[in-house]
Amino acid sequence: MNLTTRILRARKEKRLSQQALADLIGVSRSALAQWETEMSSPSLENLRKMAEILEISFEWVATGRGNQYLTSPVDSICDTEVDSEILRALNRMNLKKKRAILNVMKAMA
Repeated sequence: MNLTTRILRARKEKRLSQQALADLIGVSRSALAQWETEMSSPSLENLRKMAEILEISFEWVATGRGNQYLTSPVDSICDTEVDSEILRALNRMNLKKKRAILNVMKAMA
């Protein structure tokens, strides 16, 4: 997988438009579009910002090596990938939704 594919994949996984990601990085939408079409390449600083914003590994986006996703403390306490996915999903929810999920889990136990 080449750099352009990695950038496009990571952006789409976060459900960000080119304009939204470009704004977060601090570049123009056309600059980001050029990175995704191999017309130009981002600077190392822009790659670093992108990795931070998209919560992906700098090494993966820059070189294609390693894991795409950053490892987190969640991963170290989970037995399976499903456990990690559940905790990541919970982390993205607001408190009201978390309480509702907790009630469902208590009812299932």
